[in-house]
Amino acid sequence: MTKLLSYSEIKKLDSKTTENKNITPLDLMSDAVLAVEKWILNNYKKNQKFSIICGNGNNGADGILLSCKLMTKNYKVQVYYTNEVGSPEFNHQFKYAKSIGVNLEKIDFDNLRLIDFSGVIIDCIFGVGLNREVTGKYLKLINIVNSLKKKIISIDTPSGISADTYFSSNHIIPDMVLTFHAPKLTFFFSEYLDKIKNVEILDIGLDNSEYKCMEGVGELIDINMIAKIYKPREKVVHKGNFGHALLFAGSEGKYGASILCGKSLFRSGAGLLTFLCDEKTKKFIYKSLPEAMTSDIIIKDQYSISAEIKKYKVIGIGPGLGISKQVIEIFKKIIGEVHYPIVVDADGLNILSKDKDLFEKLPKETILTPHIGEFKRFAGNFENSNEKIMLQRRISKKYGLNIVLKGPYTTMTDSKGNLYINTSGNSGLATGGSGDVLTGIVTGLLAQNYTPFNAMISGVFLHGLSADIAEKKSHVNSLIASDITENLSSAFKALEKVIISN
Repeated sequence: MTKLLSYSEIKKLDSKTTENKNITPLDLMSDAVLAVEKWILNNYKKNQKFSIICGNGNNGADGILLSCKLMTKNYKVQVYYTNEVGSPEFNHQFKYAKSIGVNLEKIDFDNLRLIDFSGVIIDCIFGVGLNREVTGKYLKLINIVNSLKKKIISIDTPSGISADTYFSSNHIIPDMVLTFHAPKLTFFFSEYLDKIKNVEILDIGLDNSEYKCMEGVGELIDINMIAKIYKPREKVVHKGNFGHALLFAGSEGKYGASILCGKSLFRSGAGLLTFLCDEKTKKFIYKSLPEAMTSDIIIKDQYSISAEIKKYKVIGIGPGLGISKQVIEIFKKIIGEVHYPIVVDADGLNILSKDKDLFEKLPKETILTPHIGEFKRFAGNFENSNEKIMLQRRISKKYGLNIVLKGPYTTMTDSKGNLYINTSGNSGLATGGSGDVLTGIVTGLLAQNYTPFNAMISGVFLHGLSADIAEKKSHVNSLIASDITENLSSAFKALEKVIISN
C-alpha cells in the first residue's frame, strides 16, 4: 500500500515520528540526509564536485547538512544559499557548516550568470511545503539553473513543485528526485510528467504505523495490490462459474470497437458473452468472434428488451454504439430497469453528456471509463490536474459512481470520492481501440463477481500491464489495441508469480 500524503499529513507524520521515537526534528533531518548521502556514495565517485543550492527553509537545511557530510567524505562541495537566516533547523545547520569550514556563498540575484554552478547541482531551494507560485528573483534563479543543462538532483521534490498542489510557474527540471518515504501526489500530475524523469524513494525511518493510519490524498495501484484481489481458477469449474455478460456495442462503421471489447472480455476470464445488436452487427460478430452469442431483441418491442436485460448480472455499454434515437431509447431503458452496476464507455458516455439528468438513474457503483474529452463533456472544463481531480471526486461521490479517467497515470475514484492512481501502462496505449479493450476487461471481471471497485482497479492495472508486456516485445510506437488483448495472458501470469513469491 502506497498512500500519497498532503503537505499537512507529511508534517504530521514527521511530528508523530519524532514523538513516538523520542527524537528531535534535527535527528529526523539527520536520518533523511544520511539516506541521501548513502545514495550519493553508491552513485558517485570521490572527488565529484557538487554545487548545492539552498533556500532558507528545512529543504535548505537538508542541503546544508548534506554538504557537511559530503565534505567529510572527500567530495568537493560548494554551497550557494539565498539567505543566512531562516527556519530554526536551517539556522542550526548553517552555523554548524560555517564552523567546520564548508564553502558557503550567498547568491547574488543581480549577477546569477556569474555564479560557477559547476559539477552536479543539488537542488534544495524549496521543499514540499511550497504554497504559492514562484515569482521574482527565485523564478529567475530556477530559470538560470535549468538553462545550464547540467545534471540536477532534487531533494524530496523539485523546487517549485509542492506535495499536493499544481503551480503554473516554472520549476527545477531534475534528472533525479530523491524523495522521502513515498512519492508525492504532484509527481503524477500530467503537467509535470515530462519534467520529472526519475524518482527514487528513500526510507528515512518515518513511523510506518502512523503512515498507514493516515487518510492520504490518494493511493497508488500496483501489482502487489492487484495480486491480493486476483481470483485464481479452481480446477473443477464450468463456464457458468465465470459469468455471462451482455454487451450493448457496435454499429455501422464501428464494428471493430465491439469486437475488441468482446475479445478482451473473454481474455479477462468471463465465461459467456452475448451481444445486444442489430442484424448487420451480428454478421461481424460471428465472423470475428465465434465464441460470442447474439441477441436480436434490439429489433423487437421494448417489453422484450426489458425481459432480455434481466437475464444478466453485468452489462457493458458504449464501444462503437453510435447515438441514434433507437440506441438512446434502449440505453435509457437499460439504466432505468437494471439494479446492478454496469460499465459505461464511449457513446454511452456521450448519451449521458447530452442528458445529464440520466446520471441520477445510473445504478449505484456503476463504472464510467471516460477519456479526458468525454469527461469534460459531462463534467465541465478544468484548468489543471488539481481541478480535474476535484471534479472527478465530486461526481463520483454525488452519484455513487466509480470513474476511470483514462490517460497517463489513469486516475480512478470510487463511489465515496477516494482517489486511486494506476502505475502500469505506457504511451503506446494512446491508440484507437485501447479504451474498448479496457471496457471489455472491466466488464469481464465484473461478470466474474469481482466487486465494481475491484473490477475497476484490476481491469485498469491489467490493461496497462498488458501494454507494458507488449511494449517489451515490440516498440511503444507500434502498439495497437489488439496487442493489449493478446498479452493479457502474460499479465495474469505476472500476477500469479507475485502470489507465489508472497
